[in-house]
Amino acid sequence: MPSPAALAIYAVLLDARDAVQGAQRLAVALAAQGGFDRVTIGLCESGRVRLIASSQIDPAQMPADLRQWMQGAMDEALEQGITLSWPQTSSEPGHIVIEQQLLQRHLGGAVATVPLGAPGERFAGLCVERRSDVSGPPFTTDELQRLEQILVLAAPALRWLHAASEPWHRRARRDAMRQVAALRQPDRRTARRLVAGAVIATAFLALAPLQDGVGGHARIEGAEQRVLAAPTDGFVKTAHVRPGDRVKAGDPLVDLLEADLRLERERWSSQLSQHENAYAAAMSRADRVAAATSMARVGEAQAQLALVDEQLARGRIAAPFDAIVIQGDLTQQIGAPVRQGDTLLTLATTGRHRVIVEVDEVDIERVQPGQSGRLALSSLPWDGEDIVVERIAPLARAVDGRNVFEVEARLATPRTDLRPGLLGRADIVTGRAPPLWAWTRHAVLRMRVAVWSWLD
Repeated sequence: MPSPAALAIYAVLLDARDAVQGAQRLAVALAAQGGFDRVTIGLCESGRVRLIASSQIDPAQMPADLRQWMQGAMDEALEQGITLSWPQTSSEPGHIVIEQQLLQRHLGGAVATVPLGAPGERFAGLCVERRSDVSGPPFTTDELQRLEQILVLAAPALRWLHAASEPWHRRARRDAMRQVAALRQPDRRTARRLVAGAVIATAFLALAPLQDGVGGHARIEGAEQRVLAAPTDGFVKTAHVRPGDRVKAGDPLVDLLEADLRLERERWSSQLSQHENAYAAAMSRADRVAAATSMARVGEAQAQLALVDEQLARGRIAAPFDAIVIQGDLTQQIGAPVRQGDTLLTLATTGRHRVIVEVDEVDIERVQPGQSGRLALSSLPWDGEDIVVERIAPLARAVDGRNVFEVEARLATPRTDLRPGLLGRADIVTGRAPPLWAWTRHAVLRMRVAVWSWLD
């Protein structure tokens, strides 16, 4: 159980807000309780002792030579991890006390230095002085042991205050060194192997230049798509195909009602006959004016007939090439009116396709025409396809709250069994980079864009 003197010294440190204030209170209380002429405390930081408290004078006001000798005496005791004094008593074992001699020679009387902290983790030194004109004799072994017992609670308390006031990087460094020292123990062989493996794996991920790429959602489109529009005003008569059907060049697709056009043709045919008869009658009368008029009307009727015949021919919409119907289901719109120019069907080529990859705006700068990549379709996840970038759309568009650029690529090996509209994901090879950077780059770039937006 700690002695009352140790408890009293410990209580002095409880109200301190930091290590400097706690060390100052400790030095004053210890000097008063132990009858020492001066008590000085120094902290070990980065391998050097820094004086932070003294019972008589501000350490910053100490003469340079005295401060140097004091620090040397504390370093000597900390390195050996044992309490040192000079003059030595006959019962003390032999230790290196060169710095203690220099300090005592400068001050006179007797000096003693006590290292504070656990063995192997000394963090501070405490130096006590007793002048020759006060009591004279050197410190005895019993006095030094009593001093160590008084500090049995004060040393950990001062250590806590010092740790709490240290900058975060020093605390992190100290903790890391403590963990490294713990790993050196013989019973931590497995832990050492795990740490070594983790270090090697991290170094590989951070330094190995592996293949790097840019990914995005992809879709299959026909290399050529054509929209078939209504050639004239009319009504849907028959729909021969539906989306997904494959057609060959010349196959009928849609028929429009012809009744109105046939009536129009009969009307112009009868007018043509009338005008031809009028022309013949005018020629028989030698009426050149009437003949010229009738001939002009004959030309007009023939032109109108040709127009109606063309409209009748275009009333049946046929496939312009071998294709697949990708849009336009008119089977549910039989009899529905259509106006000239209305979209009826959309066709796409069957043997040639293109791949559209949506690349995020923060990654588009690394994509260039000619780069290769890999396409994986949702319907064929195990059959990857090689692709080659051909062009990049110059404008971005908004998709799901983010801006993307459409990158057009072609299949390295054309396939006839693919259908336009298939979705998947494509990865474009853009070079080489360490995996760790490749995994975190997108988040870093996104964060940079967010910071720029916030600063604006």
